Amino acid sequence: MARGDLTREQQELADFLSQLSERSYRAGWMQGIESEVWVAMHAPDLGRVPLMKLTPEEVHRLHAMSAKCGGWIIFDEVHEESFIPIEEWRSRQTG
Repeated sequence: MARGDLTREQQELADFLSQLSERSYRAGWMQGIESEVWVAMHAPDLGRVPLMKLTPEEVHRLHAMSAKCGGWIIFDEVHEESFIPIEEWRSRQTG
């Protein structure tokens, strides 16, 4: 699913990830930002130290946005920002 095919909720999540990327790296979509943000959201659960620091409000907002659209946003070289269902995203993270 290409960026132009995203629902409003998916687009909002993509935009927020892009804002976090811009804040941290001055890049609209830093390679791997979707994984880095995910680790920062779940670091205590995954036992990893996140590179990106998120406020509790940002973590809450990301969880809510992901739950609302039922998935996560990834960057695909062909389609750019793309949506994947949460089950597929989680399997990629535990891979």
